[in-house]
Amino acid sequence: MDEIRWDNLTRLLEQVFIEKEVSRKALSGKVGVRNSTLSYLLGSLKEFGMVKIKNVSYGRGRPNQMISLNPEYGNVMGIKIGRESLSATVFDFSLSEVESIVIPFDGTDNLEEDIIQEIQKLILNHRPLTLGFAVSGTIDLKEKEVFSSPILNLREFKLQEMLKTRGLDFLLFNDVDALHVGQMVESGVFDRTSLTVTFGIGIGASFFDGEDILTSGDGKSIFELGHMAYDPDGEPCYCGRRGCLETVASEYSLIAERPSIKMFVENFGNYREEIKKIRSAAKAGKNKGVYKPVLKKLGRAISNISLLLRPSLVWIGGEGLVSNWIFEEIKAEILAQIPEEWGYLPEVKKIKSVQGWQRGAAFLALRHFIRGKLKE
Repeated sequence: MDEIRWDNLTRLLEQVFIEKEVSRKALSGKVGVRNSTLSYLLGSLKEFGMVKIKNVSYGRGRPNQMISLNPEYGNVMGIKIGRESLSATVFDFSLSEVESIVIPFDGTDNLEEDIIQEIQKLILNHRPLTLGFAVSGTIDLKEKEVFSSPILNLREFKLQEMLKTRGLDFLLFNDVDALHVGQMVESGVFDRTSLTVTFGIGIGASFFDGEDILTSGDGKSIFELGHMAYDPDGEPCYCGRRGCLETVASEYSLIAERPSIKMFVENFGNYREEIKKIRSAAKAGKNKGVYKPVLKKLGRAISNISLLLRPSLVWIGGEGLVSNWIFEEIKAEILAQIPEEWGYLPEVKKIKSVQGWQRGAAFLALRHFIRGKLKE
């Protein structure tokens, strides 16, 4: 299949994933292809049993065809690997949720071993067609490895060998990129430039330019918003720079008697309970005085990057967004820092889904799986 037809197929799949069931006429218009091209694409998918096509009559005239993905074709799995847990969601072929599993981690001492063991169990139990992984850090998309993840204490971490022996294809993504795509799938917004920012133990960001998620020329995930310098004379960061945004505007900044951020990251298990208490207090509307200066700094940084990239839409999410007032504080600061004289103001929305990471990773992996099948 040539690249033009693959682009058309990608747009077709996006529409069917979003709408679950869509008429052939509407699909042709939204994908922007001729009827003959649509017939070819649908024929290829139907040949493999990936889509269902049913005729629907609305009185006189030719019946319309309704297109949907075949949920019984098989399962796909989206897995988020975080500092605190491994979260896996099993989806059917139409990306409807089948089951969610959360596996807590005690620490990062044997994390590589723990990750591989848990993934092996999940594969045996659920037999997925393909897997998508969302992982914090710099991801080498070409080599399918975690190039570096200080938060997870992983470097050049590979899954190929274990998955290859099982004949499974998979894709690996930066966690914020996966969350961003998951939000696009859930909201159906693929036609606007958008920025996603996460607030939690770290700070992450992802940018969609209207065509694709921004990555580097060498195939690595990028957009290290959390490691852009906020205070050039600030404290050293675990990344090797000084005064990074994460040192002043992440949940680390909320700890009363905090160590260096390097010590915090390396010994996160010692601070897990304190972070839980901070989040619980925030849910109850407490600790606002502690939070507000931190959230102002984050909002200001997001406004800076928004003026640079001019996204139409800014999504705010992350594990630290435990209450709506936290989102409102960040949103208010973003908008306050972009005066009307600029003639630009993004729409700022909250990410509410708790499975956006897994859904985004699963969507991208499933799209890749379908492409591979059609090329066989």
